[in-house]
Amino acid sequence: MRKILSIGLLMVSVGGIAVSAVNLIPYMREEAQSASLYAELAAIHAAGDDYHTDGITVTPMATTTVTNVEESDQVDGEESLPDETPEPTSPPVIHSGLLALHEKNPDCVAWITIEGTVIDYPVMYRPSQKNYYLHRDFNGNHASAGALFIAENCDPDDGDNVIIYGHHMNSGKMFAALNKYKKLSFYEEHNRIVYETLHGQETYEVMFAFTTSVYTGHDFEYYAFSKANSAEEYDAYISACRERTLYDTGVTAQYGDKLLTLSTCEYSQKNGRMVVVARKINE
Repeated sequence: MRKILSIGLLMVSVGGIAVSAVNLIPYMREEAQSASLYAELAAIHAAGDDYHTDGITVTPMATTTVTNVEESDQVDGEESLPDETPEPTSPPVIHSGLLALHEKNPDCVAWITIEGTVIDYPVMYRPSQKNYYLHRDFNGNHASAGALFIAENCDPDDGDNVIIYGHHMNSGKMFAALNKYKKLSFYEEHNRIVYETLHGQETYEVMFAFTTSVYTGHDFEYYAFSKANSAEEYDAYISACRERTLYDTGVTAQYGDKLLTLSTCEYSQKNGRMVVVARKINE
C-alpha cells in the first residue's frame, strides 16, 4: 500500500515576520544576500581614512588674519586696532567611508557602531516616506531585514533626540543585540555607542534600557519625543525612561544634552519593544 506523507504548514518567526517552511529557503537566500550587501557596505565604510569632501558642503576652517597698522589707519593720534577674528577651529573629522556611502545613497546619513556586537551598520533617513526602510535594504530593494533608519519625526541636525529603528532578527543581525541590554553585565561592557554623522563622529553613553509595549492605547510614547519645547518636557522624558529602566546606570542627562534612542522588537510581551537610551558625551 502506498504511503502518503502529510506535511503541515510550519510557521517560523524571523525578525518578527511569520515565514512558512515552504518559503524558508528563499528567505535564507535573501538573508545571505543581505549579509553580503552589508559586508560590502562595511568594507566601503572601513576603507575610507582620508578627509573627503566630494559632493558635501563642509564649513571651512576659520583662519586668523592680522591687519597691519599703517599711518593712514590712525585717526586723531589714536592707533586703529585690527578687527577681532575668531580663533582657528578644526574642520569636522568626517569619515570618508561614510561620505562614499552617502554619495551612493543620499538617504545614508550616519553609521552606528557598538563595539563587541554585530551592530556596525549604516543608518538611513527618509522623512518624506514613513517606514520606508522597514523592509528595504540600503539600495531600496525589498529585504525582510530592512535597514536601520531614523524615525521620520526626528530632525537629526536640530532635534534633542534621534530615534533609530531596526529589526530584531533571529540570526542576531540588525538590532537583535539590543535585547542583551536586559542584563547589567552586558551594559557594563557595552556602554558606549559610536555614532558617525556627516558632521563628524559622536560618542554616546547608555543611560537607560527598558522594555515596553506599543499599540496599547496607553503607551509610553518614547517614539514621539524628538524635540523638547521646554526643559520641563525634556526632564519628563528622562524621568519616564528612568522609571522604566531595568537597572540603575548612575547616568542621566540634562536639558541641552543630545539623546540617541535605539528601538527594536521584544518578544516577551505583545507588541513589545526593547529600548536603549543614550546621551552624547564629549571625550
